[in-house]
Amino acid sequence: MANDGFSDDEQWTRAIGDGLTLRATERPDSQLLDHFFAGYDRAFVLPDERETVEGFRACLAINPASRHRFGRVHRELVMTVDDAEGVLLGGANFLATCIGENVAGHPPVAVALNYVFVEPASRGRGLARRLRDEVGRLANIAVCAPAQAPPPALFIEQNDPLRLTDTEYAADTAHAGIDQVDRLAIWARLGAQLIDFAYVQPALSADQDSDDGLAYAVMNVRGDGLDPAYLRAHLESFFGISVMKGGEPEADPVAGAQLHALETRLYPVKLLPMLPAVEALRSVPARPQGISLRAFARALT
Repeated sequence: MANDGFSDDEQWTRAIGDGLTLRATERPDSQLLDHFFAGYDRAFVLPDERETVEGFRACLAINPASRHRFGRVHRELVMTVDDAEGVLLGGANFLATCIGENVAGHPPVAVALNYVFVEPASRGRGLARRLRDEVGRLANIAVCAPAQAPPPALFIEQNDPLRLTDTEYAADTAHAGIDQVDRLAIWARLGAQLIDFAYVQPALSADQDSDDGLAYAVMNVRGDGLDPAYLRAHLESFFGISVMKGGEPEADPVAGAQLHALETRLYPVKLLPMLPAVEALRSVPARPQGISLRAFARALT
């Protein structure tokens, strides 16, 4: 049944036209998670960026315990978009956090857009933009805001093409069917700005390493800076729920160091335009070495 909120079994369905249907769930035992994971498994290949299906189940399983953690409201969800025949076209996994109105100029809801993909055969139809918009709409109503509220701040991780080895670059490009810089260009056109902060993703599991080869970006934030308290609140929720599956981010060396840096920071975190950096990378004969995309973009400004 279509609905604007969540039904009693925490399922959500919405027809979005053109014969397409969006579905979302927060339940770890939902068949929708398996449907989502089939496409996810085709889209992501690098070891430290990959989540197992058991990892997704663990994140969804702690939804009740995490609902009001850190004094904020949360909901972790998986979403799919299917055609009229039920064929998977794309999907997303995200954490919605209600930070509230206490940070002036920033949306009350922040979203960690953990994973998003469009199946290769379905690209070129604007599905990435539609997924972005529907994630924002659902995130608002899932935690604390009406669907018509301002779009939430959407935080995304992308592989930093300047931090990947040649082998990693080639493997991920071949697997995903899209070049690393071209992928960044898609998000740049959707309004993403790079966050000028030394972001490192803590390890997703005990068998994985932390990942410092990511570019961190945000959409739907006005101006050229982020309030450090807002970014800290978002990261604390993201680290504690999506990454550490209920762990304590303050006690983790990688997560804790970043939260402390933001807690003591007295000035905004600068936002850097992404598109000029992408265009500059396309014009150079070889990838620059010994530099991050963040530093490359900062040098351009």
